[in-house]
Amino acid sequence: MFDETHSIAATDRKRGYIQYGLQWQTVGYKEHVLYYGSEPVIYYQLTTDRTGRSIQVVPDGCVDLLFCCDPLRPSALVCGTVLEGEQIVLQPNAVYFGVRLSYRLSLLLPGLPPKEIVNVQAPIEDALSQYSDLSSKLALCEGLPQRIILFEQEGLQLLSGSVRDSGIVGYCMTSMHRSGGAVTVRELAAETGYSERYLRMKFEHTLGFSPKLYNRIVRFQRALENVVRSANPLSDVAADGGYFDQAHFMKDFKSFSQMTPSQIRAMISRSASSENK
Repeated sequence: MFDETHSIAATDRKRGYIQYGLQWQTVGYKEHVLYYGSEPVIYYQLTTDRTGRSIQVVPDGCVDLLFCCDPLRPSALVCGTVLEGEQIVLQPNAVYFGVRLSYRLSLLLPGLPPKEIVNVQAPIEDALSQYSDLSSKLALCEGLPQRIILFEQEGLQLLSGSVRDSGIVGYCMTSMHRSGGAVTVRELAAETGYSERYLRMKFEHTLGFSPKLYNRIVRFQRALENVVRSANPLSDVAADGGYFDQAHFMKDFKSFSQMTPSQIRAMISRSASSENK
């Protein structure tokens, strides 16, 4: 039955949320992961080049707060999860500070239902107006560590979701992450005591999309991590990710990323070669 105390297992703490475009299509990417209770938050910093080119983003089920730290043009976006591979345009020749909230913290943003920002990059003054002056303060900081400290001071409410109840949707999301996207809606219904129809309704009402799609996103992120963190053959990546066969894996992967696994590995290799020159 549904238990509100259900929390993330220790093994789940090792899993990240990968946005390869932000990491490998920019300059000087750095990140630092901190845990608030059981909730991982990824802090990162990057610099865009002079072209201001589009950056690839992929589904991850999370909300990113993305701050442009140019003192002359500070700004911030609240970026909800996309549902398929897309591109966002950042300011050229600018330093950005990002905060990627865990899926539970994303679910519990104060005054901002997740379904309202799915596939949306909203100005922070529209989505989280109480933090509208934070970008100006972050722009005056020197480096990633100072920005993390300031964000912790100013954004404590955004980091305290682990002490609040995320309800049946949060419970199901945790089960999906634990299973790597393998648990079915039928199994979740049996586990929680709610009907499949009710669970689908709660997901649509809360997130704006179905539990089946969320499961696919979890499975994709697990496979993506394997693609970028290992040299495993793609057949093994597909099997480890719970895909029926490699064809199914490739179709799902390209739908979510707009790139094949081989193209992503080649991009990472080029980026590493460029940094070593």
